[in-house]
Amino acid sequence: MKWLATAFAILILALGIAYLKADEDTRRLIASLPTDTDVLFWSVPQRDAGFRMMDRLPFLVPSRRIAAGESVLPLPTVAPIDLPIDVDAYMREQRTAALVVVHDGRIRLERYGLDFHGEGRWTSFS
Repeated sequence: MKWLATAFAILILALGIAYLKADEDTRRLIASLPTDTDVLFWSVPQRDAGFRMMDRLPFLVPSRRIAAGESVLPLPTVAPIDLPIDVDAYMREQRTAALVVVHDGRIRLERYGLDFHGEGRWTSFS
């Protein structure tokens, strides 16, 4: 019986260490783990956590990586488009992670919300 208590304590300690070493997205997912693979029925906290992790946890929603083509060219940016609304307020109200407006093959607006950034794995196509 004593060995069982020791094994349980070691398991709890290992899980605690794993949680502390996990990145913020993983912690959010653990705190709001979706119980259904149908994303339409996820709560807001589950969506916030799950959408960030979809590419790393295919058991939530099946996904696959699409390789970049041979000749990938960046889209040029030009003067930002002047919209008659407060884009940042709209993105907060709609819980938008990213908004990119492309007009005539040029980026006219590029904004990120919900702690997403326009760098790293979110915009990498390689």
